[in-house]
Amino acid sequence: MDEDEFYRNAREKLYPKMKASAIAVIIATEPDPKLCMEIGAAVLFDKPLVVVVPLGEKLPSNLSRIASAIVQGDANPAKTKQRMEDAITRVLANDKRVKQ
Repeated sequence: MDEDEFYRNAREKLYPKMKASAIAVIIATEPDPKLCMEIGAAVLFDKPLVVVVPLGEKLPSNLSRIASAIVQGDANPAKTKQRMEDAITRVLANDKRVKQ
């Protein structure tokens, strides 16, 4: 994907989806332009941010501060899935930005 296509995709797909969502769930991997764009869009659209991080990995301090919830993922997909569901439920129930 070239740079123009990347930005067009962000404008036409990523931004509308992020704007319409109640919450953003980000999987913290090695930073790349897509991940940076997703985190930036979540922040700029003022979305609660649930960050999933591999067990034992450390998040950057600034990302930890803005996260509404941090989920530690591990080798057991069922446990990670349950942790994600619990975090999303908790954020949706308690974050004033998503309460109607």
